[in-house]
Amino acid sequence: MSMVVIPGILLALPAGLIVNRHGFRLLGFLSIVSVAAGSLITAVAGTFPVALTGRFILGVGGAFLIVGAPTIIPQWFPRRELGKAMGIYGVNMPVATIVAFPTATILAQSFGWRCPFYVGTAVSLTCAAAFALTVREGPLKGEYQPVSMEEVRRAAASTEVWKTSIVWLFFETVALAYLTWTPQWFNTVKGFEPLYASILASLLMVFAIFFVPVFGWTSDRLGRRKPIIVAGLILMALSLIAIAYATGFALLFSVGLLGVSASMTPALVMVIITQNLPLRLSGTGFGVLTLCQNLGISLGPPVAGYLMQTTQSLILTFSGISLFAFAGAVTALTIRTK
Repeated sequence: MSMVVIPGILLALPAGLIVNRHGFRLLGFLSIVSVAAGSLITAVAGTFPVALTGRFILGVGGAFLIVGAPTIIPQWFPRRELGKAMGIYGVNMPVATIVAFPTATILAQSFGWRCPFYVGTAVSLTCAAAFALTVREGPLKGEYQPVSMEEVRRAAASTEVWKTSIVWLFFETVALAYLTWTPQWFNTVKGFEPLYASILASLLMVFAIFFVPVFGWTSDRLGRRKPIIVAGLILMALSLIAIAYATGFALLFSVGLLGVSASMTPALVMVIITQNLPLRLSGTGFGVLTLCQNLGISLGPPVAGYLMQTTQSLILTFSGISLFAFAGAVTALTIRTK
């Protein structure tokens, strides 16, 4: 699994540069084909090195997709509508997660571990065909202008881009720490059956499906992004602490509050990245954002596991995780945007 994340860390910034220079239509198609190839190699692998190779190839394609896909959206929607558009785009991860995990489990249990990767290959090839038929560079991009390395360096060094991306790093650290360990902790510490513990923990993703677009739309109506992000991160921190203490209905309410508050950040950080750079340099901005996202994904689970192992306390562990949310809120306050 780590082999999928490594390309996202190594290639995030180079991928942004390539997207800036060549657009994303052809690159997007090739990236999805790369995901399909990586899935197929993993499915047929007879040795561990071959399986690692397949995962790495999949990760390369995924790195370009994560950086490049959001650059298409501001080419079609004016800034006053970007919150709503990015909110709809932001639903992709929670929907995919909710669908993929049980589906992969059922397929693996019924037909063996290779089956989910064969299915992933077929799904990826279908997506590649749909992408080729439907995705176009948008009218707001304007005529192509060569991007100089000096412009790329300035974009990559933008303080606002990095502060926004660090907010995203802190958010991903909290989210992945929670999603990775909470099902186990709800089972062992709070005494829930494994199925109920998993369902309760996954409510974070369920709430995101409904509320990420709502907060994107709300930010358009208000014309303000930063206060929503700050409020969301503070509420995330408080709800994590509440979850550690709560039982019964109070626990359900706290988990729901976490799901709602976690929906206040994803779409808006992407909007702020877009607003702080010209459209032709947005690939660099999303490259920095993706780099920080992958660092947060890599950081969250081991930090949470270490806290639980050393403190043996759910309260101290969740309080420690909440510090990352508070740090994200403080960082968001320094961003120069409304």
